[in-house]
Amino acid sequence: MRLDGECRRMLNKVRTLGAALLVTLLAALFSVETTPAAADGKLTIVVDPGHGGTDGGAVSADGIQEAGLNLTVAKMLKQELEGLGFEVILTREDENSLAATKKADMAARRSIMNQAGVDGVVSVHMNKFTDCAVHGPMAFYMEGSEEGAKLAKAVIDCITAAIGAPERLANPGDYYVIRESDPVAVLVECGFLSNSDDVRLLTDPAHQKILAKAIAQGVNSYFGGVNMLD
Repeated sequence: MRLDGECRRMLNKVRTLGAALLVTLLAALFSVETTPAAADGKLTIVVDPGHGGTDGGAVSADGIQEAGLNLTVAKMLKQELEGLGFEVILTREDENSLAATKKADMAARRSIMNQAGVDGVVSVHMNKFTDCAVHGPMAFYMEGSEEGAKLAKAVIDCITAAIGAPERLANPGDYYVIRESDPVAVLVECGFLSNSDDVRLLTDPAHQKILAKAIAQGVNSYFGGVNMLD
């Protein structure tokens, strides 16, 4: 079939419009941004064992330092989170601090927490109070953070259920780690080193594992169980 000039022009115009539409559709399809953490379908959690180095943190009546307990529970938490499919970054992996001074150490933690691709932060601590009768775990979120409150509630609910303790509210706070974290963050106080019963539990590997597993379940619950393995 022979086409006159007008028909050819019309056909070329249709072809041009069709090609432009295809390019637009492909551009829209591939313009969706993904974070590095989500590139392999996993979420990334920074686990921060509080203190370290010359900063031992709280100390029990019999000399047990918080920093070592924080690291032990944090490493267990790392394993539990990885078992649920999360990528995990520890701010410290041994007894040392991250820098020579406290200020530089905290700045280094902030850099780790706020690096690209991090989805959440869990800072692990042990508590202490002047009244030795006060005991039990607590979870803090940055005051005013709606998502932080949701994460802290999910974590403390799982902890209290796991250890058979009465339900406890998540607490607002203004601590450096939760204040300076861009991703949603929770600071977990696993128990009180000023309470002898808590000290006995916090130094028990079986209880430490229960705490780590419960914290991990709380984190996974907050994120909707998206990393739960089959």
